[in-house]
Amino acid sequence: MKLIKIATIALAMMSAFAQAEIKNDYLSNVRPQITFNELSRADKQTLAEQAQLFLRDLYVNRYAKDIYYGNSPDWNKGHVNPADAVQKVINNIDKLSTAQLHAQLSQIFINQRDLHLNYNFPLPHAAFLSFLPINFARTANGAELNEVRIDRVYANYFDALLPSLRKPEVGDQVLEYAGLPVKQAVNNVLINGAGANLYGGFSRAIQYMTLVPQSGKLPPANDRVLIKLRSAKTGEVYSIDLPWLVQYDDAALENKAATASTKSLTDKAFAQSIEGYQEQYNQFVSRNTAESDIQGFSKNTTAEPTIKWAIVPKGEKRLGYISLSSFVPANPDQAVNIIYNLLHNQLAKTDALIIDVRNNGGGYISYADKLPQLFKPGKASTGSARLLNTKLNNQFLNQDDFRQYWPEWVKLINDAAKTKNTYSKTGVFTSAEDANALGQAYYKPVGVLANARSYSATDLFTCQMQDNGAATIYGEDPSTGAGGANVLEHGFFAELGPDWFKPLPDGVSMRVSWRQSVRGGYNPNTIIEDYGCQADVNVPRTLSDLANGDQTQFDKIAADLLAKPVTKSGYQFTGLVGNIIEQKEGNNTLDIQVAETELIKVYIDNQLFETQTVYAYGSPKTVRISLPRKPLGQIYQIGIVGADAGQVALWNTKRLVQVKAQ
Repeated sequence: MKLIKIATIALAMMSAFAQAEIKNDYLSNVRPQITFNELSRADKQTLAEQAQLFLRDLYVNRYAKDIYYGNSPDWNKGHVNPADAVQKVINNIDKLSTAQLHAQLSQIFINQRDLHLNYNFPLPHAAFLSFLPINFARTANGAELNEVRIDRVYANYFDALLPSLRKPEVGDQVLEYAGLPVKQAVNNVLINGAGANLYGGFSRAIQYMTLVPQSGKLPPANDRVLIKLRSAKTGEVYSIDLPWLVQYDDAALENKAATASTKSLTDKAFAQSIEGYQEQYNQFVSRNTAESDIQGFSKNTTAEPTIKWAIVPKGEKRLGYISLSSFVPANPDQAVNIIYNLLHNQLAKTDALIIDVRNNGGGYISYADKLPQLFKPGKASTGSARLLNTKLNNQFLNQDDFRQYWPEWVKLINDAAKTKNTYSKTGVFTSAEDANALGQAYYKPVGVLANARSYSATDLFTCQMQDNGAATIYGEDPSTGAGGANVLEHGFFAELGPDWFKPLPDGVSMRVSWRQSVRGGYNPNTIIEDYGCQADVNVPRTLSDLANGDQTQFDKIAADLLAKPVTKSGYQFTGLVGNIIEQKEGNNTLDIQVAETELIKVYIDNQLFETQTVYAYGSPKTVRISLPRKPLGQIYQIGIVGADAGQVALWNTKRLVQVKAQ
C-alpha cells in the first residue's frame, strides 16, 4: 500500500499532528525497512564487551535485581545474571548475525526490568515507532483491581487508515489480546515491558501492548493483533483485528548517528534520573491528541511549559492544583522559583494542594531535591545514593576531572575500595543548604498524586515528600514506578574514560543505572529500585474516570485532603511584604503576627541571630524582630522559624531583605 504522509491525509487528521514531515504506514509495508547496518566482527566484539563492562562493573542494581527477581536459566523468559548472559554472547559471537547480536544484547538489558538500563538500537532501526490507534489503562471495579480498558482512541487514524474497522470507545473492557485472556497476555509481555514490581510491571506491559518504539525494542512479531472487547455502554462483546501502524520521519533515516560531546560535570550531565520510554510515550500522546484537562477545571500555564496550576472550588473551600508533567524544565532553578512564587501568591489562600506527577518520567535530581522544603516546617532532608564497589568505578572516578569537581564521590569510592562491601557509603546530589535555601512556602495540607508511570526523579520527589512528612501520597497505582538510580550515557564514560570505554559503533547507545538511590527520613536505608514509594491512600481509576476525565478520582482526593486538620500555628507579616522585604536605612526591626507558637528563631544568612520566647497562644500576638545593621543597598536573607516548647519547628519562612534609603 502506498505510504501515507500526514500532509496528504484528510484535513481532520492534520490537526492531530505537530510535525508534517512524520509519515505513517502499516507495519506490514514498512517492516523490510526496519533493519540494522551490518557490523564487522570487531564492531560486534566491541559492543558485547562494552555491554559487559556496563552490566558487570557499573550497573549498581545488578545484585538487588538478583535478590528481588531471582535468576532464570533462560535469558528470553525472565531475569538473568547480566554479566554471565553477556559472556555467553561473547563466546558465541562468531555464530551471531548483526541482528541476532543486537536482539540478544537488548534482551539482556530489558530482562533486568530496570527502565534506566537501556541498549538503544541505531538507525535505521531506531527511526520507527510501531503503535496501535488505541491505548490501554488499568482500572479497578470492586474486588477486580486489574481490569484493562480502552483509555484513548486515536480516531483520526481509524478514519484515515482503518475506515472499515469498528472504532472502539473509551471505557470498553479488553477481554482478550492476541487470542489470549488479557491477564495472560499481560503476563506474557511483563519482561518486555521492563517495568519493576507488580504494578510497574503491569502498567508498562499494557503500554507495550499498544506502543513499541524501535529505538529500544524489536518491532511486534505479527503484523496484526486480534482484540476482544466488551462495550462499556451496552455490554456487547465484539472483536477488532487491528493492524500495527508505524510512524517515522524520513529525515531521521538519512541522518548519520551523531556523537555528541558529553564531557560535562554539570548537574545536567552528572545528576539525571529520567526514563526515556515514558518520555517517548508522552510525546506520542501529545503529538497525536489535544490536551484534555481534568473535567471541571482548566489549568493555567506558566513560563515553564511543564508546570501548570489551578484553583478548584469545593463547596466553601478552595483546592490548589499543580501539575508537573516532567522534571526536565528548561531551567531547573527557574522552575523551582515558579512553584515557590505560585505558593506564595496565587495559591497562598487555598485550603489544600494537590501536586499531580502522574506519567512524569523524571529528570533532574536537584529539581526534585529542592521541592520538599517548600512544604516542610523544619529542615527538609534529601535522599542519597551509593556506587557499586568495583575496581572500574574506582579507576574511573580517580581522574583529575572528578578529583576537582566531585571530590566527595572520589572519597566514597576510595573508602569503599578498602573494604569488601558491595556498595560505597552514600553521598548526596544536593547539599542540605541548597535543599533548604528557600524555606517553607505553603502551610496547608498537601497531597501528591502519583502512579506506576511516575518514575525516576519523580520516584525520588514522591518518596522525599513522604520521607519528610510533607505530603500524603495518593496512588493511582499502589506504588510509583520504582526507578531508583542516577542514569548516565555510555558516551559520558567513553569521553571521560577512554582508557576503559570505547566509542560504540554505528550509533548504538547505552545507559546505565550508576548510583543507587537510598531513602532517608521516615524510611531510612530503604532503596527505591523495585519497591518504589507506597501510596498512603489508594485512588485507582475506575470506569467513570475514563468517561469524566478522572473527576471521580479527583473528588475522592479532594474530600480526603480537605478533611485533614489545618495547623493553627503560623505567622503573618504586619505590612505588605513580597519576596523581598524593604528595610529602611536606620530601621532595625520587623513586626510579625505569630499564632500558637512558643518561640521563634531568627537566622541571618543561615546563622542564628536571635531567639525569642513569645508564648503566642489564643489570639495572634505581634512580635518585633531585631534586624542587623547593614549598609545601604545590602541584600541579605532572613529566616524565621516558629517552634513549640520542645523546639520542634511548626512553620518557617525565608525572605530576602534589601536595605533602602528612608
